[in-house]
Amino acid sequence: MKIVQLITELRPAGAERIVLELAAGLKRRGHEVAVVSLRPLPSAPAESGIVERLRALAIPVRSLGVTRSAPWRAVWLRRELRGLAPDVVHAHLFHANLVSRLFRPPRPCRLVNTVHIAERRRGRFWQFWLDRLSLRRCDVQTAVSRAVAAYHARRLGVAAGRLPVVYNGIPPPPPLSRDETCGLRKAWRFEAAARVIGSVGRLDWQKGYDRLIALLPALSQRIPPGETWGVVILGEGPQRECLEPLAAAAPRNLLVRLPGFRPDAAACIGAFDLFVMPSRYEGFGLTLAEAMAHGVPAVTSLADSLPELLEAYPNGEAVPCDPARPEPFVEACLRGLARGPCPGVTPFDLDAMLDGYERVYAGR
Repeated sequence: MKIVQLITELRPAGAERIVLELAAGLKRRGHEVAVVSLRPLPSAPAESGIVERLRALAIPVRSLGVTRSAPWRAVWLRRELRGLAPDVVHAHLFHANLVSRLFRPPRPCRLVNTVHIAERRRGRFWQFWLDRLSLRRCDVQTAVSRAVAAYHARRLGVAAGRLPVVYNGIPPPPPLSRDETCGLRKAWRFEAAARVIGSVGRLDWQKGYDRLIALLPALSQRIPPGETWGVVILGEGPQRECLEPLAAAAPRNLLVRLPGFRPDAAACIGAFDLFVMPSRYEGFGLTLAEAMAHGVPAVTSLADSLPELLEAYPNGEAVPCDPARPEPFVEACLRGLARGPCPGVTPFDLDAMLDGYERVYAGR
């Protein structure tokens, strides 16, 4: 089967990582796969890892070169698809989904769209309006969790069953040796930290890291006298400038670090005593699934899919994350630290995701 994976861009983020794993897995299963990005391919070393991995796997990667000043380049998709002659076009995220519908190849090519997020940013009503208006032009639109399917269906005014669920899958992150764990904690300047609380994600309003830092004074009061704990957030994003002064003002017995993006962040989670995810909204939560694979205790907000993922994990809790009422989140963190690690759990694996999409591609 010839399959084109279409996505808005290929910088390191959740949906983009899924496109990489999906393309690689489908190729291993004997399919002919190509990846097309609407936006220009990233060139900075910190942002080009997904493109480099795809090329290393000999998976063709192309860009339509769409920019704010040149949105018309989206019409080039029709030319690209004519040359690739796919049996399936699988688009991810709103812009790619919409462009795939506007310039869809003629049948029998099957058009699959996937919703990756429960979009809650202000002023996005037009996205749902355009999605609803053009929905009939795709053969099937899937969602990456039950929560996303229910939320998106409600916004579109359709039955939840209109969006079948195919859960994301992750490769098992490599376990860390004791020396590797010590090395990471040294790199984060946590040599004196009795506990390390960590998170991985884009520094963005959606991820709620401002809320997490606002909870730290309440957590500080529960730290045993004489101890210092470390808090590390791995990732990069537009909120760095506002998060850095908040981190610098944290209580003295809490050391807050923002080391930036790491391509090996999935492995780094194994160096945490507790994983936290204070998101305002989510579609799936890849880094939570990676924490589950490590067996690290996890505490999340109640956002969308996070409680759903934790149904399969005995070492995690989803609780309110509200700086005005910090006690539930703080208490859950203390319970998680007291429990400690457990054997890893991997209910969201790559084979299950590949099986699910192969069924969708075949129309089953």
